[in-house]
Amino acid sequence: MSSSDPTVTRENDGAIAVLRISNPKRRNAFSPEVRGALVGHMNDIATDNAIRSIVITGAGKTFSAGGDLSTMQDMTAFEGRERIRAGRAMVESIWRSEKPVVAAVEGFAFGAGLSLALLADWIVAAEDASFCASFGRVGLMGDMGLFWTLPQRVSAGRARRILMLAEVVTAQEALKIGLVEEISNNGKALDQAMAKAQAMAEAAPLPNRLTREALGQFPATLDDMLAYEAHGQGLLFTSADTKEGLASFFEKRRPVFQGA
Repeated sequence: MSSSDPTVTRENDGAIAVLRISNPKRRNAFSPEVRGALVGHMNDIATDNAIRSIVITGAGKTFSAGGDLSTMQDMTAFEGRERIRAGRAMVESIWRSEKPVVAAVEGFAFGAGLSLALLADWIVAAEDASFCASFGRVGLMGDMGLFWTLPQRVSAGRARRILMLAEVVTAQEALKIGLVEEISNNGKALDQAMAKAQAMAEAAPLPNRLTREALGQFPATLDDMLAYEAHGQGLLFTSADTKEGLASFFEKRRPVFQGA
């Protein structure tokens, strides 16, 4: 199954939904239409029980070069505020998804493109991929949750450097500092992302959901996390998938999880 939008396409590959930003003439820049399309697709995926994991990528040889600057000129303060509110809806639709998200990055992931990639649970970067918090180059600050997601992946000091100096980070450096999880050959980021998404799709869905919720509470206190673990694990102990997991272990077979 596949569906299309002027700016974002969706294609289902088994239990994986692939969302592709498709604005190659502007190097997949973020426009209000892109944000709205991503929210729409994420909302549809949320209620599609056949989908177990999500891959986000860009058309052509670029993930996303950032915000569409042509749509930012001569905005009023109220228009700017509404733009950020729309961005927040997109961030929350991905960050609060109950299904794992993998990003496949080829080429540039600059500005809002970097912010989008960092919303994923796992990032695969091609060898020629590069990352940059380029907001300051046009007199802006990071957005789309970047001040939340970036320090979770790299140290606070390194986050300051990335955010304040707008330095370009290569794929190799990104792997070294924990900005991405995996490097692929050029042109193969999507293939490796699909393999990782397939592994996530085959895992038990309920633990993945609760794990995403737990990590989304960073930086919580130890007491908060212990309370959440008691809540989540208590639910899982009674789930059909846990019964299946235990049965398959003792029967020495592959488990079949249903998300129940």
